[in-house]
Amino acid sequence: MKNTSNSKPTKRKILAYYLILGACLLVIASVTVGVVFAVKNNANDGFIDNPPSGPSDDEDDDPIDTSTKYEFIVPVKDVNLVQSHVFGHDKTLDRYCLHEGMDFSATAGTQVLAAVDGTVTEVSVSDKLYGAVIRIEHADGVSTVYKFIDPVSTLKKGDTVNRGDVIGTVATATGTENAIGDHLHFEVFKNDKIVDPDLYLDIIDK
Repeated sequence: MKNTSNSKPTKRKILAYYLILGACLLVIASVTVGVVFAVKNNANDGFIDNPPSGPSDDEDDDPIDTSTKYEFIVPVKDVNLVQSHVFGHDKTLDRYCLHEGMDFSATAGTQVLAAVDGTVTEVSVSDKLYGAVIRIEHADGVSTVYKFIDPVSTLKKGDTVNRGDVIGTVATATGTENAIGDHLHFEVFKNDKIVDPDLYLDIIDK
C-alpha cells in the first residue's frame, strides 16, 4: 500500500492555517475601519452639511445696495468717460497695465462731487504721482478715491460729506496720467480691494 501520510494535512497544520487566516482578516478589517474614519473626518473638515444661516464670509459676493440712499452719482456733472476699468495701454508710462479706476475728462476747475455719503479718511495735497488725493469711506466696506484733484481748502480728515457735496475741483493734468489731459481719476474699493467703479455707477452699456 502507498504511504500517503506526508500528503495529508495534520490537525496542527489546519489549526495554524486558520489562525493565520483569522489574523489576516483582522488586520484587513482594522485597516478598512481606519480608512473609513479618516475619509469621514476629512469630509467633515472640508464641508458643512447644514451651514449656518446669515451673510456669507465672502463680502465680495454681497449684493450691491442700489437703494436711493446708497446710490452712487458720477463725481463730475458732465460725464465724459475717457478711460474705464480695463487692461490697456497707458499713454503716459507707455506700458500695458490694468487701469484701476475710471477717468472723466474735464477742464481744470470743474467741480468734483462726493459720489455717495461718507466720511473723509484722507486728504493729501502733495502726492508726487497724483498731485492730490481724497479718500472717502462709505457703508458696507466701500470707499472711493479721487485723484488729480484740488481739494476744497476746508476739507479735512474726519469730515462727513453727503452725496453731491463739492469736495474739490479737477486739477491741471500732472503725474502718472498727464498724457490724458485734465481729468478726474475715480476709484472704488470694496473691503480694501479695488473693484470696477461701474459696478456702482452703471454708466457703461453692457
